[in-house]
Amino acid sequence: MLRMICFIACSILAFVGCNSSPVSDQASTLAVDFGWTEKSGCSSISPPIKVTDIPEETKYLKVTMADLDMPTYDHGGGEFTYNGTSTITEGTLEAYSGPCPPPGTEHTYEITVQALSADKKLVIGRGKAIKKFSK
Repeated sequence: MLRMICFIACSILAFVGCNSSPVSDQASTLAVDFGWTEKSGCSSISPPIKVTDIPEETKYLKVTMADLDMPTYDHGGGEFTYNGTSTITEGTLEAYSGPCPPPGTEHTYEITVQALSADKKLVIGRGKAIKKFSK
């Protein structure tokens, strides 16, 4: 039993620690909104995402999606050069797996957007939005 608890704890720490960058003490709160389209539900095409309050010094954006009802499933996301606009266009995220819960069920999904510094080592802004999806 103790081994199982240690294994689970180590797995969680490893998962949480992956792909984490330190967050600036002055990190901005980003406003994030998204909605699935006919193309982006149950597909590898990411939805359009609106992000505002992005710090001027932002050079990259990093986006991830999590299924809050099945946190072990990795929906991926992507990291890309910030072009100064507030809309991440549909299909931008290359390592994305869309929402597709079993028929007749509804899952809750969280999209997190991080604004990164030029060296990608510091999170200078962060925000998230949560939406439900069903087939």
